[in-house]
Amino acid sequence: MANNSLVYSNARVKAMENSFLTNEKIVRMAYSDSLEEGIKILQENSYGGGVVIEGNDYESLLQAEDKRISEFMLDAMPKGVGMESFLIKNDYHNLKAIVKGKYMRLDSIDFMLMPKGMIDIAEMREKVLSDDYSALSPTMSKAIEDIDFARANGNTSPRFIDVTLDKACYNEIMATLAKAKNSAIKTYWQTNIDLSNVSAYMRCKKIDAFDVFKESFIEGGLLERRFFDGDIVEKLAYSEYSKFAEALREGDMVAFERQWDNALINIFKEKRNDIFSIAPIAGFYVAKKIEIKIVRMICILLKNDVDKEIIKARLRELYA
Repeated sequence: MANNSLVYSNARVKAMENSFLTNEKIVRMAYSDSLEEGIKILQENSYGGGVVIEGNDYESLLQAEDKRISEFMLDAMPKGVGMESFLIKNDYHNLKAIVKGKYMRLDSIDFMLMPKGMIDIAEMREKVLSDDYSALSPTMSKAIEDIDFARANGNTSPRFIDVTLDKACYNEIMATLAKAKNSAIKTYWQTNIDLSNVSAYMRCKKIDAFDVFKESFIEGGLLERRFFDGDIVEKLAYSEYSKFAEALREGDMVAFERQWDNALINIFKEKRNDIFSIAPIAGFYVAKKIEIKIVRMICILLKNDVDKEIIKARLRELYA
């Protein structure tokens, strides 16, 4: 993308940033007396582009907002600098839904889908259902073929589908970034991979299922597989992820996940005003995705009438 086009896209981002929920609005939502009151705050902020919903259908609002920012990303992102990686993640999520729908004979998978990534969802579904993977990427095709082979040999576990496609997803993302050579986006994905592996390790350790962790370990991060032999908490204290050690030492996964999201936002936040870089676009997209996750969490907790202090403990830093 030409420099002036990048400047134009970043100017569009600045206008889009007005759609962020402020800290004050998030706190108001968290302390709402009801889910209906919380949804009203979203509607006042034109969440989802002002889409009309029935009753307390907050999920339709969030899906509309997610679709809005994904479409913006497709339209505005500069090509060849690695920003495609964010939308590749959508593609693999949708592929999981399609493959599971195919083998579990589900009538509808719409509730499982994310907005379109780099591949049209209807086209992807048509190819997968007809066993024609030629139009998909080589990495994606190989992963589906591995799943087909495993199923033909009796492995019908949905978890195998998840693990196989997660690994393929990150392989494709890192291959894309190797060509793009954008350090900030590479740092984002390496951080995400490492913290995903840490989270998986802690969950598997709790149920004494280290073999499950070894099977699901994702390559591509800074922490190699051997790092996870033995207790990793003290090792983390002397690594680039030292700030996560205390939460893990105390077994506080809520604090760990909050720090995780904050770390991802901060990768782009420092250069959010640099109109000659991709930081404003990438930072907007990442922050919006995390904002949607926070709003979904608040809505679920409000729906279940959870104590307000528990909700407040799960809030993150905001980009706004």
